[in-house]
Amino acid sequence: MSRRQSALDQYTSDYLYAVLNKDRGSAEKVVLTMIGEGLPLIEVYHILGRAEVEVGSLWEKGSITVSDEHYATDVTIGCVAMAADRLRTFRREAAGFAYLSPVDGEFHVVGLLMLSELLRREGWDTELRVSGTLQSALKALGAGRRVDLFCLSATMSSNVSRVAEAARMIRGTRAFMDAKILVGGTAFQDKDAGGTVGAGPEQSGLVDFLATNFSEALEFAKTISNRNRHT
Repeated sequence: MSRRQSALDQYTSDYLYAVLNKDRGSAEKVVLTMIGEGLPLIEVYHILGRAEVEVGSLWEKGSITVSDEHYATDVTIGCVAMAADRLRTFRREAAGFAYLSPVDGEFHVVGLLMLSELLRREGWDTELRVSGTLQSALKALGAGRRVDLFCLSATMSSNVSRVAEAARMIRGTRAFMDAKILVGGTAFQDKDAGGTVGAGPEQSGLVDFLATNFSEALEFAKTISNRNRHT
């Protein structure tokens, strides 16, 4: 293991220890230390994401309570915003508009919140759905601005089929005929799961890209922003 990887693992461990012990101050200190060491925002978010996944796993095993899980998530949401503010950059050239949404029945939005901040750094205007249904959101969006990119997520494998349903709703809305659909989340850790929602041109075409990490999602978003700038 490289020295750098060892350091990243230690950050994850220290952050996880802090949130599980309900020590918000120490958790924030870990994040500020990472920023002080020069880690880019995407790596800070990768570490926070790893910790959040571990918290979810501990809850599923019954090792921590739902109250513990909610506390950890609340702290992480605060740290996501803090890191974005500390590492804020401004892009003058607009890249497009992205709408981010968990599928109906999902209540985990931390990953989408991180992706929203990362997209904003690349010049995207973003909106994140945190309440209501996707259907009602699409109705409101259809009467308003153009959407260049939809980002859908699922954290539980049982909700993969709901991603397909969400994609069908988007594809069936005339206002979004030109929009691209990206999917991701811990339910898609294995890219083979993408076959269920038709990821990839060789499949049913319901979605345009399946991302297993932030870097892949940003690269796909870049192809859209590049297209927008040349049209």
